[in-house]
Amino acid sequence: MNSKNKWILLMAIATVFFLLAMPVHAGYRMVEENGDTTLISKGRLKGMSEGNNWIFDGPKNEIIFFDVDEKIYSKGTVDEYCSSIKSMIEEMMKGVPAEQRKMMEQMRGKGSQGSQPEVIVEKMGDGGTIAGFKTLKYKVLVDGELFEEVWLTNDSALMKEFKPLIQLLQKFSSCTGDIGIEAAPEKSPEYQKIMEMGFELKSVQYEYGTPDPETDVVELEKTDIPDKEFEIPPEYKQRSFSEVMESHME
Repeated sequence: MNSKNKWILLMAIATVFFLLAMPVHAGYRMVEENGDTTLISKGRLKGMSEGNNWIFDGPKNEIIFFDVDEKIYSKGTVDEYCSSIKSMIEEMMKGVPAEQRKMMEQMRGKGSQGSQPEVIVEKMGDGGTIAGFKTLKYKVLVDGELFEEVWLTNDSALMKEFKPLIQLLQKFSSCTGDIGIEAAPEKSPEYQKIMEMGFELKSVQYEYGTPDPETDVVELEKTDIPDKEFEIPPEYKQRSFSEVMESHME
């Protein structure tokens, strides 16, 4: 082998080793019709919407909320987040007239501790293709009435990235359901199982009788996502959950 061929061979070997050494950041970039963008990678979600970003990290059992304008963030477990919201609600209710406060507390107690609605999830069949992914359509009935239609994809590569998140998302849905005044169908075991059946690409709620789109994905592409996308920028200052939520309400 002449020196030129040896040089080409050495360069080819070096290139292979370089490519093998490069970190692989598999993931997906999702865009909804309203422009909201979500990154999905290794059991993590990062949502970006009008300056209010958030991260759900399944492996770390952690959620992070950002106020982009104020350059502040808060992070913690789902329990810590829900406890903070409940404390905020209790503080806000101190300024409500006693009679009205009593009525609201009774309604909240009924919603969180009373009898839960009957929730049935029925498979409707082929839901067509959304953003290039085949889907199955389901309908959710609450006490016999149509509550929601959901289109799910069970694409194996996408579900591999999503599955480590399911337990955290189920807990978040259940915990935030406790905060509302009325009993939340999302708290029921039947509804919670929807997350295990596939990744949601479209949903339409009928809670008040008329269709209300909740999710409507128009783009979903596989892409490399660096781990730094899920890191907290060094210039951001940490605040409590309540402080970040209060900044959003101002």
